[in-house]
Parts: sequence; structure tokens; C-alpha cells
Amino acid sequence: MRNMPNATNWSPAEMSQIDQQLAKALPNLPKKLGKAARYALDHPDRIAFDSMRTVATACDVASPTMLRLARALDYESYEAFRSEFQQRFVNQGFGNRADALQSGVGSSQDDHFSNDIAQAATRNIAQTMKLLDIAAVEEFARCVQNSNRTFILGSGSMHWMAALMESTGQMAIPGLRTDHSGSATMVETIASIAEQDTALVMAFAPYARETVVAAAYASKRKAKVFALTDKASSPLVEHADHVFFAPTTSPHYYPSVVSTIVMIEILLSATVATSNAIERIKLTENIRNQSGAYL
Repeated sequence: MRNMPNATNWSPAEMSQIDQQLAKALPNLPKKLGKAARYALDHPDRIAFDSMRTVATACDVASPTMLRLARALDYESYEAFRSEFQQRFVNQGFGNRADALQSGVGSSQDDHFSNDIAQAATRNIAQTMKLLDIAAVEEFARCVQNSNRTFILGSGSMHWMAALMESTGQMAIPGLRTDHSGSATMVETIASIAEQDTALVMAFAPYARETVVAAAYASKRKAKVFALTDKASSPLVEHADHVFFAPTTSPHYYPSVVSTIVMIEILLSATVATSNAIERIKLTENIRNQSGAYL
């Protein structure tokens, strides 16, 4: 993979590593930090989904103690420490995350899940912008403008993100297409992809095998491949010419899509800015108005 920005400063490590860190550090930790560490080992779901204040109350320590524990394990912040536990539930599946989330609701007056979700979304957007490679955005815009076709690929929930990008982008950018077959595999859909084409491939943990296979196929066919994914260890990275990172951390049982939508808007806006799309947009709007599409 070429031209990948450094994302290792936020990409979570394997969950087993945090267990080992806690177990190794435990004998040498002060009493309060030891109590917090034992709680983390015994209740990883609560660390993943409860607020720092709620966790501190549950293990009978002050909130700053949780931050001190995170820093004792060489994490820059409590959120970085917490993300390690959240990643465990991504790897195990969404059912466990839903159960953990449901059991935590109402457990404390300090639980404010709506605020937690909003704050997580804000952090995800900020991290997306921090990792944004402007040169890669400009390259994407150039490739789309110069390509015969641009395939937008995603499976599962990312299929709907691909459809969103296609439907909003087509009014300004010709040649955008995604999979609407319903039966053919993604690789069958892009069977004719070639060097004169571009592919934007989207996948987030847990990664859809079909999407990774399609990315590998597009790369083998020498198409220009861009990936939109969540971390540097994503299997899409090795098949992409450029990677855009969008973190998905959330107290919700399903990964957040907020930063993904932000990246879609950035990519579409950059592409439109480098094209003569105004007349095409006006034409599409006139057709919709005349057809009675809008109230």
C-alpha cells in the first residue's frame, strides 16, 4: 500500500495485550489503582460502555483514579484506554455489545448515553480530520474526473453508504456506480473493471470478506483503488493506492458511521470542485422539480 498516513497513534492494539498489561502491572500498582485494574479485568464490558465516572463509582475510586490507571499503562487518555475494551466487543460481534449496553442503561444517574454518543461522534470527526490526507483527496477527485467509471463498493451497512454516495454524487458526477444486482457477487459486478477505472472500497471492523476480495480484484486489474476504513490494520490497506481513515468508536452497540459520512461528503465536494458540475446539478434539479419529486 502506498501513500498511507500514519494512523498507528489511534489504531487499537489487540485486546489480549490490554489483558496482559493489566495482569502484569497489577502486583505493583497502588491500592486504588489495583482496585481499578481488577475491575477492568473482571468487567471489560463496563469499561467499554460506561462513562469514566460510572466505572469509578462502581469500583469505589475517584474518577481521576481511572485516568491515572490509563496513564500508568502508557495510554495518553482514558478514552484511548477505553477504546481497547470497545474493540473486544467489535471482534466478538454486535450481540455482546448490545447486551452490555442494555445492562448499563439506568445503572447510574451519571449515565448520559445521548451525550456520550454525541461526544464520541465529535471525537471521531476530529480524528478523521487529523488523519486526512489532502493530497489523497485531490488525487481521488482527479481520478474520478479522468476515469471511465468509478465503482463505490461496500457490503452490509456499507452498501447503503455506497448507495448514498452514488445517489448524491450522480447529479454532479457522471460514471459513479455501485452494486444493485441483489444476486451477483461484488466481484461479478466489477468483473470488467480495468486500468481506466477507479474504485472506492469501504469496510469497517468486522470486515466483510466480499468487500476485501473485491478490493484485491480491482487492484489486480490495475484500477486505481481508494479505501475508506477504520484503522491501519484493516485488510483493505494492502490493496489500496490511498487510504482514508474514519474512526467508528461509539458507546452504541454498532460502530458509528458519522465520520464515514463526513468523508463521503469531503470526497464528493472535492470532486465537484474540480469539475464543471454546475450545469449538470441544475439540470438534475430542474428534472426533479418538473417531475413533482419535491413537495
